[in-house]
Amino acid sequence: MGAGDQEKEWQGGLFTVGGVEFAYSVRINRRRKYPCIIVRERGRLEIESPEPMAEKAARRFLTANEGWIISVFQKKDTSGRFRNGTVTLDGEEVPYYITVNRKRKRIAITIRDDLAIEIRSPVPINAAEAEFSIADVSKWIMKTRAKKRVWRDNLHSRQYAEGETIPFQGRMLTIRHTQSEKKISASICRDELWIALPPGSRAEEELLRVRKAVMDCYAEEIMPVAMAIAVASAEAIGVACPRVRFGYQKRRFGSCTPKNGIIINIRVAMAPLPYLEYTIIHEVCHLVERNHQQRFWDLVATLLPTFKGVHDQLQKEGMQYCF
Repeated sequence: MGAGDQEKEWQGGLFTVGGVEFAYSVRINRRRKYPCIIVRERGRLEIESPEPMAEKAARRFLTANEGWIISVFQKKDTSGRFRNGTVTLDGEEVPYYITVNRKRKRIAITIRDDLAIEIRSPVPINAAEAEFSIADVSKWIMKTRAKKRVWRDNLHSRQYAEGETIPFQGRMLTIRHTQSEKKISASICRDELWIALPPGSRAEEELLRVRKAVMDCYAEEIMPVAMAIAVASAEAIGVACPRVRFGYQKRRFGSCTPKNGIIINIRVAMAPLPYLEYTIIHEVCHLVERNHQQRFWDLVATLLPTFKGVHDQLQKEGMQYCF
């Protein structure tokens, strides 16, 4: 974007969101048709506008979009400043957040990665309604938070250090380091995972790049097995074999794309092979039955009669696998 398209506007100031002051500024971007709000790092707000915007107009625009701004801050909030309230579960004060999604039909509760509770509602609800919804599923919340705490601890503890172990298809690989003049990469040889690092690099200082290299390696290693399962499953129920690819999803083990492809959570590559087999069969069957009604489960059973046990184990421990 050229200098003519972006000019820093004169103004800047503070805007109060949910009782907290944040810096904001306006930048001119001639390519935009309408003003928009961008939330930058450290909570800085930036308005991009096709034309200069007066201070009063900027504040009116921010006020009109305050609900959306709060929802963005809530997603990234680790301090608790934007929580809607707290509840006591098993002696622990747990923050909760309320997000409104008009497309929803009913209230749903999920556990965030920071172990806070998120209540998704089709309409705004007050504290009493939120706490009633939480109390109704409190046992599930405590169980899910415990599982997610294990996942979070595992995620933060993995450093890809020399001699550390990591699961692959249910067996443990020992991590070894080697040097490479090129980019960071990973490969599996027997019971070892080799991580190639440029001279002077350390795995713990390059965690994001190392993690991506390991996930790419796992996806490449597991793809032939995944494709064989997908081909056999598709042929068995009379559908075209879908395109299979891998992703790193937070909540789902698999999903379908609009064009009959399937995405498998790469976490499943860490687990024993039956987890991968079940996940692929599950998604292939969704190419015929798009919901989870009885006809769908009957179809899954024709391909994998023992699916129920694997399904239960996957739901119980699948998300504890992490890179």
